[in-house]
Amino acid sequence: MNRRFKMYFIQYIICRFFIFILLLFPEKFRFKFGNFLGALTYKLIKKRRDIAYYNLKLAFPEKSDKEISKISKQSFKIMIKAFMCTLWFKDYLNRPNNIKIINMENVEKLYSKGKGIVVATMHFGNMEASVKAANGHDIVTVAKTQRNPYINKYMNFNRSKYVNMEVIEKDRNTSRKLLEKIKENKIFALFSDHRDKGAIVNFFDKEAKAPTGAVSMALKHDIPLILVYNTLNSDNTTTIFISDEIHLEKTDNFKNDVQNGTQTLINEIEKVIKKYPEQWMWFHDRWNIYSTLKRMNKV
Repeated sequence: MNRRFKMYFIQYIICRFFIFILLLFPEKFRFKFGNFLGALTYKLIKKRRDIAYYNLKLAFPEKSDKEISKISKQSFKIMIKAFMCTLWFKDYLNRPNNIKIINMENVEKLYSKGKGIVVATMHFGNMEASVKAANGHDIVTVAKTQRNPYINKYMNFNRSKYVNMEVIEKDRNTSRKLLEKIKENKIFALFSDHRDKGAIVNFFDKEAKAPTGAVSMALKHDIPLILVYNTLNSDNTTTIFISDEIHLEKTDNFKNDVQNGTQTLINEIEKVIKKYPEQWMWFHDRWNIYSTLKRMNKV
């Protein structure tokens, strides 16, 4: 074992020890601890706090700095709690009254068409809890490979315990791997709100890059597309929202159809963020503002 992998293994052991200690406490305490960690992260990690500030000022120029700070701090807390919750997800998802699903019948209606469903997801609320909306159907998703291979393996194993989910690790062959699954009529859950190569869209009245994977797959293979997101509520329950099918216009120009469809999806995502701003992950450099300011030596 080389030096790097020794460090990775030590990190993994420390993480597992922390998880072991955390799970000794009742769930209510864990979420309180998550609130504390979120507030601490907001205070200590200036770069992420600044990114959240610039993003929020762009999205909501009418809001005061006090309002922005409140939204930003709450976002940090929710994201930390969402990550921590995955450590005991099987119990959390199966506990009565923890999960409420809005428009569940739409999943079964669309799934009955026999083509599967493409689900656009967001870095929002108790993110992975949205798997409950699959209602027992198999899920295929794409995830970034964690740098630490031991933690990466543990995270994927943990996911497999609470849902029938196949995780395709993101690399140059991701598209090919997804295409191999098309005929299996599964639910394809793809994050669609982050900065990624694909289409140039209008997002909160500013130009931004957006991934086209969900829209491209839906258009090319005639699979229904929906948006699924959830909110992590103040009592730490989760409410999952399932949209109606998102209409994608088809013409003889596939490239334009993907562009227009991606903009349609982004418009729906923007509406959700405006409704529940504290639930979104604002500390991701979504518009590349922070990186640009840093190059200009302004931060």
